[in-house]
Amino acid sequence: MKRTQVAALVAGTALGLAGVTLGVVLSRKEGREATRKLLGKTSTVAEQARRTGELVAKTAFEQYQAQAPRAVEALNTVLAQAPQAAEALSGKLPKLALNHRHETAEVTA
Repeated sequence: MKRTQVAALVAGTALGLAGVTLGVVLSRKEGREATRKLLGKTSTVAEQARRTGELVAKTAFEQYQAQAPRAVEALNTVLAQAPQAAEALSGKLPKLALNHRHETAEVTA
């Protein structure tokens, strides 16, 4: 047998044993009661997680509403300064490199 076939057989056997064990546990009265208690706790945790998720979403939306106008303003400021920065850079480029050629470079923004 190949290694993957052996692994599949082992996994199938483990899953089968887990199923049988679960069936035996649930067939006993104590097992059913323990399962009910566990499910009861799980539902309260799920409800708490849902409320926390709603609170996080609400807070994130409020922060977005507060910060979005500032981000747009900052972007517009940078875009307004871009032509001036391009001109300054264009003035420096011929002095920096270009294989020792002294040609002016034109940059449009």
